[in-house]
Amino acid sequence: MPARSTPWALGLVASWIIGSLAGYLTTSRTLQAPLEKLNLVTPLFVLDRSTVIKSLPPDARPETIDQAMNALREKADRLAASGYLVIDAGLVVAAPEDIYVRDVH
Repeated sequence: MPARSTPWALGLVASWIIGSLAGYLTTSRTLQAPLEKLNLVTPLFVLDRSTVIKSLPPDARPETIDQAMNALREKADRLAASGYLVIDAGLVVAAPEDIYVRDVH
């Protein structure tokens, strides 16, 4: 009986390998254009300085305001060093909510 099942097992393994290879090639070919397009898009973040300033207490000391602005600047610098384009919300006409950076702490 084991001698008869050997051709079936080999056929099963061969078809699994061929099917896996065909699936991989199809997937990589289908995703090639979208992935190339993603490589051309610069990731973007919007810093909302006015929201940070408004979140400070009205009687905030100048040192507190300076700390908040420095924290925002450091976050922008880290994002830029990671390859992101960082813009201020005061110049944005429209953008999705999830690209805004509002929390600096």
